[in-house]
Amino acid sequence: MGRKVAPSKRGKTARHYAKNAASRKKHVKDNSPGGKYAHSKEYKRVHAKKRASLKCKKNQDVVKKKGKWSCESLKINRRRGGAKRK
Repeated sequence: MGRKVAPSKRGKTARHYAKNAASRKKHVKDNSPGGKYAHSKEYKRVHAKKRASLKCKKNQDVVKKKGKWSCESLKINRRRGGAKRK
């Protein structure tokens, strides 16, 4: 995988993960590809189906707000930020 580096020459982040097992475990989980693709494929499948049934225009996204599906401008939807805004 990665090359071996002497502990004294490791970067600040690498030293942090070496000392904090819980943090390292989360880091590995977040950065490994396992489990990410099944969810995203399902998400895309559901949204594509809803997009077709709602007959959204080319420049619109399908969004779920307050339990209801609707078409919304790409610009407005993506400006909102999704998970990044939290």
